[in-house]
Amino acid sequence: MDLRQISFGILMWAVFIYALLRGSKAERLAASGIIATAYLSVLVRTPGESAFKNVELSVFFVDTSLLVLLLAISLRSGKFWPLWLTAMQSLVILAHLAPFVPHMIPWGYWRAVAIWSWPMLIVLAFAIRRHHNEQAGGRQYRV
Repeated sequence: MDLRQISFGILMWAVFIYALLRGSKAERLAASGIIATAYLSVLVRTPGESAFKNVELSVFFVDTSLLVLLLAISLRSGKFWPLWLTAMQSLVILAHLAPFVPHMIPWGYWRAVAIWSWPMLIVLAFAIRRHHNEQAGGRQYRV
C-alpha cells in the first residue's frame, strides 16, 4: 500500500464520518455508496498482472451501481451537488471503454477509472459543509 492509497483512505473515511455527523440523509447515503464502491472494487477486480488489460466487468458493475445510487439521489434532491457526483461517476463509467482505444496501456485505464474518486469526495465534503451551514442558520444557499 502506497502513500496515495493511504491518503485516499483517510480522506474517504473523514468525509464519511463528517457526513454521519453533519450531513443530511442524501450526503450520508452518497458517502456510504462511495465507501462501498471503493472496497468492492478492490475485492472484485482481476488480480495480478492481467488487471485492467481488458474491460474489468466486475468493477464496471460496481461502478454502475454507484452511478444508479447517485442518479437516484440526484432525482430526489433539490440540491446541485448530486448532479456533480453523478456526472463524475458517469465519466468513470465512460472510462471503462478505455481498453477499446488502440494502444491504451492498463495503467491509463486504471488511472482513468480511479482519478474521479478524489474530486467526488471533495465535492461531497463541501456539500456537507454547506448543508451544516444551512442547518446552523448560516447563509441560505443551495449546493
